[in-house]
Amino acid sequence: MKIFLTGTSGFVGKSLMDFLIQQGHEVIGHAHSNSEATPDFGRKFSHVNLLNHQEILYELSGVDTVIHCAALVSTWSTAENFYQNNVSVTQTLLESAKQAGVQRLIFLSCASVVMQQGQDLMNIPESLPLTNRPELPYIKSKALAEALVLEAATENFKTIALRPAFIWGKGDIVDRQIGQAALNGKFGWFNQGHYLYSTCYIDNLYEAVSKALTTDLFGESFFITDGEPISFRSFMSQRLRISGFPIPTLSIPCYFAWALARLTENGWKYLPLKGLPPITREIVRLTGFTFTLSTEKSLLQLQYKPRYSVMQGLQHLASQLEILNVKI
Repeated sequence: MKIFLTGTSGFVGKSLMDFLIQQGHEVIGHAHSNSEATPDFGRKFSHVNLLNHQEILYELSGVDTVIHCAALVSTWSTAENFYQNNVSVTQTLLESAKQAGVQRLIFLSCASVVMQQGQDLMNIPESLPLTNRPELPYIKSKALAEALVLEAATENFKTIALRPAFIWGKGDIVDRQIGQAALNGKFGWFNQGHYLYSTCYIDNLYEAVSKALTTDLFGESFFITDGEPISFRSFMSQRLRISGFPIPTLSIPCYFAWALARLTENGWKYLPLKGLPPITREIVRLTGFTFTLSTEKSLLQLQYKPRYSVMQGLQHLASQLEILNVKI
């Protein structure tokens, strides 16, 4: 199968490209610049402007499937920036893929698109309404993009959305950001972190993508998880430990964190402060509450089953990193 894959500069896209090539697919990976992607070991890259319809149309000649992973993933930017990178890019890609005769488009959405105000969500189905909350600009932009993808679905242009929970694995956000924050004493828990949370090991996401590549379903969204949820604090502590990062002890109540985040956002919005704010309401909403997902739909309709449980994934990751003495 010939696949055009966006987002290969990031953790998910880069990992997924390697997996798809190993499975025998011909993959053209999109990266923003030559410095972000080196064409070796069978890898082919494109650097077209994802907002340019004609450039994309030319690149998609002969492509069977588009897998759209590219996104601005951040908890702080302008609403306009999120909209352009996550919504406008998706819209242009959909239009170009349909015109080019692409048969299938798989959108890497996120489970958080159904998050609303700060509250626990337990064993929730995909049928919950998508968010439109302005204080959650990243999540809102992903929700808007997903809606476009599902609306574009037809018998001849099969589009579906995969909604993985917190994606983790070698080179993930723990390795890139959270771990460094923990080293600098800038990462802590909300409400002690003792609440259930759904996660998605990168190898389980591979399994979901494999199912999505061959399904006849379209116009549907699917939660993708590691199966049984786990205590957020337990999971994150073990994930940090595997990569050699310290385990934080600081914890603040969610209600206080939410108020502090609002104040912090105003400071970064109206004052000439450098860098990213240390806390935002989106961070609190994403990681401060119970968040568990029902995977009944993905099991029954997509035939998705996780290859690894959370504990098996942690053991697998530790073995990849040759850290065999970590207690899981």
